[in-house]
Amino acid sequence: MLIPKENQKLNHLIEKYSLGSQNAFAELIGVTQTNINRLFRADDRNGEVPNVLRSKSVLTAIKNKFPFADIEWFKKEESDIIKSEPDPEFFENKNGNKFIELKNGKFKIIVRKVPVRAFGSYLSDFQNVEFLEELEEVSFTVDHIGKGKYMCFEVEGDSMNGGGIDDTPDGAELLCRELGRHHWKDGFNHSKYGWVIVHKKTVLFKDIKSMDKETGDVICGSRSGLPNHPDFTINLNDVNQILKVIKRTF
Repeated sequence: MLIPKENQKLNHLIEKYSLGSQNAFAELIGVTQTNINRLFRADDRNGEVPNVLRSKSVLTAIKNKFPFADIEWFKKEESDIIKSEPDPEFFENKNGNKFIELKNGKFKIIVRKVPVRAFGSYLSDFQNVEFLEELEEVSFTVDHIGKGKYMCFEVEGDSMNGGGIDDTPDGAELLCRELGRHHWKDGFNHSKYGWVIVHKKTVLFKDIKSMDKETGDVICGSRSGLPNHPDFTINLNDVNQILKVIKRTF
């Protein structure tokens, strides 16, 4: 698949100003993600990748956000395009999560995603920087810059889907904020969307219904209401991480 050189310039903008996230870049300039995605895949009708110069809406949105990126800029040689570009405006919290300010005053947070297929590896490598850096990055829209440590987990199964507005179906993506271990002894408040619990043997997505502060036993529950999803007990000594679900996409 041959990508037009002008689209490669667009990809340069995406990498520099949205950390490689097409979704984040689309929101940054105020167009739909589809408008950006289609410029990097072949059109089924002719097998060619559409040239960004033929997309007036995308060009206008880019020019409004980045005045230097006019049609002539897209036609310049690669070695000449860097000179006119301002430094990107990122915000990074102390845990390394990056935030991009959007036109509407909200922010895109860029986080590493743990897919279901990587759950087994994550159990042993959740503190391995090299492993984490190999995970795909995804983005969520948030209202403010958060101070915590954020991750994304993919949902496996429908145990947390009972049909309620705050329930979550199979395949959803969860934006999660880690709760430091030193807070566990205080117990767990209600979480609107539930908790991700990284147990020594598996990754769980459940509600935390109660906790025995003396023994560290925690009762976990589901939302499906089905008999094959009963409550069960785990002990905090067997848990590596606990993360509160902040937002979901599906």
